Amino acid sequence: MVTMADVARRAGVSVMTVSRVVNGSGYVKESTRKRVLEAMEELNYVPRVQQLREAARPKTLVLIVPDITNPFFTFVARGTEDVARKHGYRVLLANTDENLEKEREYVQMCLDYQVEGVLIVPVGDHSADNLMLLSQREVPFVLIDREVEGVTADVVKGDITAASRRLVEHLIELGHRRIGIITGPLSNAASRERLEGYMEALRAAGLPYRDAWVRSASMTREMDVSCVEEMLALEDAPTALFVANMFQYAHTIRALHRLGIRVPEDLSLVSFGNTDDLASVDSILTAAIQPTYNFGSLGAQLLLERIDGVPRMPTRIVLNSQIIYRKSTAPPKR
Repeated sequence: MVTMADVARRAGVSVMTVSRVVNGSGYVKESTRKRVLEAMEELNYVPRVQQLREAARPKTLVLIVPDITNPFFTFVARGTEDVARKHGYRVLLANTDENLEKEREYVQMCLDYQVEGVLIVPVGDHSADNLMLLSQREVPFVLIDREVEGVTADVVKGDITAASRRLVEHLIELGHRRIGIITGPLSNAASRERLEGYMEALRAAGLPYRDAWVRSASMTREMDVSCVEEMLALEDAPTALFVANMFQYAHTIRALHRLGIRVPEDLSLVSFGNTDDLASVDSILTAAIQPTYNFGSLGAQLLLERIDGVPRMPTRIVLNSQIIYRKSTAPPKR
């Protein structure tokens, strides 16, 4: 450990002079003070008082997610906390509500409180500016679930494109030829990956792509279901529908009930589903299930390695989804 004596030797002054500079007491010539400060920086000397203060301060990670009431992010949070606590870290949680300004406020909070690291589910492509703030201040961060174009960082995400394709292929195998999709906002990568998987499945089966069968809506509790109603009012309405997540699924089911449309007798429905087996015990939903606990636990491990200064290239972990076939899908009505 570097001591005041080491700094004094490097600066060519007495230990008393170093003490005066550190404590801001007594007279020291400006040229001497500058020499002492340069020696401190060269040796990475941290004053004892500051060392004690930093040792007493809890080590903190921040997890920034769109909405913790979404079971997906609840499991991410649990995985993060379990790993963090094993290594002596506490975890603070922030909800952006898919709002860039709220995301920026929380990023600034991380800088103001000098947290050790950040795990973040970015709002979308424009999150790049917020993430740049972390990079500029050398705060380690890991992306969860969504990548951001132009941002090089560790990331833990699911095989969204492949899982989406498999869901749509299942509908095609049942005989559906008119298949609609409701993605999240296309300003985030996860929504675009859902659409990409959908389009891959259609192309492979030689089925047409129709703009009228493709809609975008919020993936939160505030979803506007008018897009569902408009699509199903078409003369050639889809016989099957792929929605983005559990919130969209819940809103869609309610809309179908109001319209008198039965699942799966009148319309087949697939989605990315609930990770919690207990919460899904009575679910009829055919869904892609992602190992969301591992998103958090692996993300936390990557982040702790960054904090510890482990030298390595940015790591990209893609976790496979499991397709669970239940009772929300059936062959189309003739």
